[in-house]
Amino acid sequence: MNGAIFDVDGTLLDSMNVWWDVLIEFFKAHGRDLSDEEAAQYKELTLEESIPIMADLLKLNMSGDEISDKLKQMAMKQYKYTLTLKKDAEKYLKKLHDEGIKIAIATSGYRELCEQAFSRLNVWQYIDACAFSSEVGVNKSNPDVYLLAAKRIGVRPEDCTVFEDISAGIRGAKKGGFMTCAIYDDTNADETDILKQLSDRYITGWSELIK
Repeated sequence: MNGAIFDVDGTLLDSMNVWWDVLIEFFKAHGRDLSDEEAAQYKELTLEESIPIMADLLKLNMSGDEISDKLKQMAMKQYKYTLTLKKDAEKYLKKLHDEGIKIAIATSGYRELCEQAFSRLNVWQYIDACAFSSEVGVNKSNPDVYLLAAKRIGVRPEDCTVFEDISAGIRGAKKGGFMTCAIYDDTNADETDILKQLSDRYITGWSELIK
């Protein structure tokens, strides 16, 4: 492995529940309860893909940018002040950095939120490049965001490992020719079996990769 590409929410940051809470609160504010089945569909979409669906479902008289700004505002406080890295994530990033492995993040999340959290948690020093799904226009069931990340760190896909917590991301990375490592998160417990089947390696925590 010459390059490592990390998802952010649920992989490096212990943040997936933030987004469930934001969606539930947003739906309630507009007169509708969000079912588990509806919430699950948003997990595999980019925020840009989710917003038109929500706008139509909730009959919102808001632009896509207005909805996006509202969601960011609702999540910003936790990214800026309270969210933590998953246990031993920093240790693993430092280990790779010290070994000379190039590190990128590839996320469907908002750039501003990543910047706030990573700056506060002092992990930018380990990250060589970033790629965002908003830059490529498709969700993580496609390889595009991982290919962009690999290009930015100058490492061929076959020499990179993608670390993800959702099955759509593992599938997309495999399509791009990457090795994959899936990591457990409380919000993906129902996908454990499929993540084990799809990925080259499955871990329950970062300590398994630190020796």
